Amino acid sequence: MPVKRHFLFFVFVAAILASYGTVRLLQTKNRPRLPAITFYDKGGHKVTLNDFKGRVVLVNVWATWCLPCVSELPSLDRLQAMMPEKKFAVVAISTDTTAQKTVIAFLRAHKIGHLAFYWDKDRQVPLRWRYAGLPTSFLLDRKGNTVARFDGPYDWDKGKLLQEIKALVYQ
Repeated sequence: MPVKRHFLFFVFVAAILASYGTVRLLQTKNRPRLPAITFYDKGGHKVTLNDFKGRVVLVNVWATWCLPCVSELPSLDRLQAMMPEKKFAVVAISTDTTAQKTVIAFLRAHKIGHLAFYWDKDRQVPLRWRYAGLPTSFLLDRKGNTVARFDGPYDWDKGKLLQEIKALVYQ
């Protein structure tokens, strides 16, 4: 019985640590770009991050099987709804290996209505971008340079984080 308690405690602590995200802010002078990749929109058209140039972009890498990703989707959806599309875009890229229609149905079932659908059908994200796990988000400035990397889930639509994003969008 004591072994079971220790195991449960370990699982509890691991879950707490896994759900606690970290932010990696980059200095103003050292803002690299994410390596170029191609991903796909709902219509099956090829998309690159250059298609969003001129806007502040929050790139979110997620999957339907990732519980922290799923818990974060509603706040990303609300963030997109409150920001002007001409100045800001949430680019939530699904890394699911299931069919595109399955992921779209998943978003519909979870009432995610403001996020555009993007899919890494060719599995380029894990091969070209550096990140520790899902969800991971990258905040890009208007020129496409990485401002910060966020490891783990966040509440994007409130608090200090929202204020920092708004400051970047409206500067």
